[in-house]
Order: sequence, then structure tokens, then C-alpha cells
Amino acid sequence: MSIPPGSAASDDLPKKPPRSLISNLVFWGSVSTLAVFLLSVTVGTWLIGSYDDSHRDRIECNVTDATGGTYSPAGRTAGSRPDLTISTSDCGTLSLLHKFDQATNDAMAEELAQGGKFEFEMGQATRALQGFFDVIGMKPEVLSYRKID
Repeated sequence: MSIPPGSAASDDLPKKPPRSLISNLVFWGSVSTLAVFLLSVTVGTWLIGSYDDSHRDRIECNVTDATGGTYSPAGRTAGSRPDLTISTSDCGTLSLLHKFDQATNDAMAEELAQGGKFEFEMGQATRALQGFFDVIGMKPEVLSYRKID
């Protein structure tokens, strides 16, 4: 049974307050900001990787330490691979992901841990964003290295 409009009973029903313009702006502003953020994280990461695949750069760094470990995407053990964390005095902390076995990873970490000047190969976009990565605590990925002295 419905209550006819204009009757005494329809006046007793609580009415929804109209949404204000400010609350609509806040809602849609928040939704669009979240959408832009998610899009930049997903698409931006893919774009940087694609650009880096065909644009390489070399940097020289003074290595102070290196440790071997295992990189596991999203904390999973499936798909994990050896990872080197390289500390430098002038280039910050770098990461080297590779497809070698753990024994090779340990040997590479030992070689780098001795220190000295090394040349690292990395993508140009990663190189350009290296300062940003330092600010957010992310380690830029290098693709290869060689000892200089």
C-alpha cells in the first residue's frame, strides 16, 4: 500500500536532506584523484619498463657493500628469483634482479661487496627518476655491472 502524496501520513515520513554542492565536489574529487593515482601506478610502471627496455644508460658508482637475497613479488615464494642489494656512496642503493641461481648470486654479491668503482647499466627512465625513487624508498633496478678499476 502506498501513501498518496499530499496526505497527512506522507508528511510524517523523514525526508533525505539534499546533497550540497560541496559534498558532491569532495566525493567526485576524491574518486577522480584515486583513479588517477591507480592509473599512474599501473600504467606508469609499465611505461617505464617498456621505455627502459629500448633505452639504456650507464652510470659509474663507488660500491660500499652488497648483499644477496631473494626477490619475491607480492611476498609469494612462487616466481621468486635472486636479488642483489648494492649500496653505493654516490648513487644510493641499487637493486640487481637476475635469472642466475643462488650460488651465482652469492658470488656476485661477494665480488661487489669488496667495493670499488663499478659501471652499472640501467634504463634511461629509471635513471631520470632515481631521485624520486630515493625519496619514496624504492631501489632503482640495474641490469648489469662491470668493475672499472
